[in-house]
Amino acid sequence: MNLIPRVITSVLLTIPLVATALVLVAAVLIAPSKALAQNGQPSIQQLLEEPFLDDYYSNVVYGYEIIIDTQKNASRYVGNALNCSNCHLQAGTQKEALPLNVAGMYPKWRAKNGKRNGIGLRIRECFLYSMDGIMPPEDAPEVLAISAYVSYLSQGQIMGAEPEGRGVPTLPDTGYDPNPANGRAVYLAQCASCHGTQGEGVAGMPPVWGLNSYNKGAGMNDIREAAGFIWANMPLGNGKSLSHQQALDVSAYLNLQIRPSDPRDSKFLKLLEHLIN
Repeated sequence: MNLIPRVITSVLLTIPLVATALVLVAAVLIAPSKALAQNGQPSIQQLLEEPFLDDYYSNVVYGYEIIIDTQKNASRYVGNALNCSNCHLQAGTQKEALPLNVAGMYPKWRAKNGKRNGIGLRIRECFLYSMDGIMPPEDAPEVLAISAYVSYLSQGQIMGAEPEGRGVPTLPDTGYDPNPANGRAVYLAQCASCHGTQGEGVAGMPPVWGLNSYNKGAGMNDIREAAGFIWANMPLGNGKSLSHQQALDVSAYLNLQIRPSDPRDSKFLKLLEHLIN
């Protein structure tokens, strides 16, 4: 007769222990999912399919659209025939092709303008040099949108640290100077089918010299930087197929060609170029 109360008591004591264990297990299982939800974000494709977006994601989408079609979506500040994605490949997501997941590195000192740059100023100067246009104001919708897109791509990056694949590779010393004559031969064999024998660009491909290309103040006008980009990414879809020396030679050849002047040199010359173009 005394056995039944003991069993009941044992069961009653066990229930809270089981419930506590279940709560702990649930917490362990739910916590990673919750963290994943906090750290994750919708893809660009998902955002494009949404009928309504908040202010931040609306700017992210607009920034993405500017990057892939700058001619259409930021034309008032552009002076050539390029799009941002001609240098920032795969809409700024491709490693070693000037990826845009760099928000955590700003603000930072920049020797080019001798001041501490925020991401907004860095974007504005891209319009001035790489796009051979005019510098947008700080609060231009285009600048704010690209800033939002850069922040979106930088999600999960460590503040102050360089993301993997940032910028372009720095090529090792080959023991030889860049040779423009050899670069011309390589260009005609490997590059002209897309960029044209006169650098004008073919079938939607970007011009690499002439008045519709980047100007002399752009980063791509630096032989070493352009060589790193060329070696890692060109010919398009077959990157790292050229030797380091070939990439340097092609870059040197491009560097000799006619292109818009550096806007820091002469505002009058820039005006003449825009009138001619």
